[in-house]
Amino acid sequence: MLLTVALTTAACGGLPPSPSSLPAPSASSPSNPIDPAPSPTGLQPTVTRILPNLVTTAGTWGTITGLQFESGATVTIANVAVFSVVHDSTTIQFSNSPAHAAGQVDVVVTNPGGRAATLAGGYTYAAPDSFDANGDWIAHADGSNHYLTDMHFTIQNNALVSLSCGSEAAPVTTPITLTVQNGGFSFSGVGGLSMSGKLDSTTTSKGQVNAPGCGDGIWWADKSVRF
Repeated sequence: MLLTVALTTAACGGLPPSPSSLPAPSASSPSNPIDPAPSPTGLQPTVTRILPNLVTTAGTWGTITGLQFESGATVTIANVAVFSVVHDSTTIQFSNSPAHAAGQVDVVVTNPGGRAATLAGGYTYAAPDSFDANGDWIAHADGSNHYLTDMHFTIQNNALVSLSCGSEAAPVTTPITLTVQNGGFSFSGVGGLSMSGKLDSTTTSKGQVNAPGCGDGIWWADKSVRF
């Protein structure tokens, strides 16, 4: 009887192999499935420029132009997502870029299907005192009323030479010298007028004003002409 048991064991192939001697499962085996990344779909966007492209370290609003932007495209600046609106296939507007140290960063537009375009080093941050307040500014005032009041002011040689809101012009009969410091400019107590502003870039600014027709006086502006 003992002999029969021994023969039976040998006929079955002996002891089972140890786990370490078994071949490792292949990467394609069902126990190790790998889901391939989905292929991008849709249009391939192109970014040609961003304006303004030289901004204060606090960031500001701007416009991206290019080709084949799709509805729902997203924008990142310096690897930070920003709120943006696709105006059409060639224009995207964003409300505010993130604060960042001085230097160049990338701008990336990604269509909903995953295709992306990068403007490498296309956006530059700089210290606010490097910007110039002089110029002709086209502004929008009365923030509590959705900035529906047209505003215009002109600064020459760091002095305010004209200011108007809607159909009303402020009585600026002689240039009013502005205090300009660290990217900001202001004056106060001149014939009841006062104004302050902060330069956000080479071409954008925002601030407050107390002048006829300006509503609550909160404004934002783009520079149309550089003197």
